[in-house]
Amino acid sequence: MTHAARAILPPIAAARHPGGSTGPMLWSTFWQEFNLETVPHERCYIPGDGRPIVDRHWAHFAATLPRSAQVIDLACGAGIVGSTLLRCRSDLHVTGVDWADVPIARVANLEIHPWVCMEQLPFDDGCFDAAVSLYGIEYGDIAKTAGELARVLKAGARFSFLVHHQESEILREGGARRRAVREALSGKVKAAFLSGRLAAVDLQRQRLKAQFPADPSVALIADYLRRNIMRTRAERQALWQKLAADFDPELSLLLHLERSAKSPAGMGVWLASLLSGVTRTSVSLLRRASGEPIAWIVEGVR
Repeated sequence: MTHAARAILPPIAAARHPGGSTGPMLWSTFWQEFNLETVPHERCYIPGDGRPIVDRHWAHFAATLPRSAQVIDLACGAGIVGSTLLRCRSDLHVTGVDWADVPIARVANLEIHPWVCMEQLPFDDGCFDAAVSLYGIEYGDIAKTAGELARVLKAGARFSFLVHHQESEILREGGARRRAVREALSGKVKAAFLSGRLAAVDLQRQRLKAQFPADPSVALIADYLRRNIMRTRAERQALWQKLAADFDPELSLLLHLERSAKSPAGMGVWLASLLSGVTRTSVSLLRRASGEPIAWIVEGVR
């Protein structure tokens, strides 16, 4: 190993995270599905022209780091930031941590530890030269995370965090998706399906398509209910329960996304907690070519 590490926390420790056991399991499911469906697997979805802009940000940050720097990536997911940094600087050593059961990247100098909380890092004091996070650090308890960063970072270590902005396209798309799915699984649609009347389901189907014309799941859910309308009431009840259970993880993750995103006022409160563990910080906006925010840039020095 390229850094001094304590014994890695066992999977059961994830249940002691402030978010409870549900959070790690939800994110584990997400990363398992994401890993199967996305090529290459480490790419993180950023809409529009945001991806190359984010990559340039990490290339610039990589250039500022000392030779053979040890970098910790908080809430690393499948290792997108580490992979990006190493494409720019192969001499770096990146250690990623995530509270979920994330896929292990097969990249030289990139080491990923699943089931590890940002608020309880299993590393020795002062063993990292830099810290990064892409859409991750804001999901945790920032006061506790700041304390751990102050402990594991060397004095003068640099950090760069890209944090969800409340007005970004990611948030807009996520919010629209959550509203569409919630409405497709609402009491009105459930009542129409359980009534066993095709006309009632079709009425809801038309309403949903008119309200959410761009969301494919609305049509899929409505068509699924239509195909099963002739089943017995007990069968329809069981099918509805399964349908709601299948979509519950996605709705929960989208809610986590909305709660983690920072408005200008929310960023001020969040920064107050972060400042307890660092000596200097600055905040700016990473923007698309159109001027729309991609993320908050939070940078500074331990």
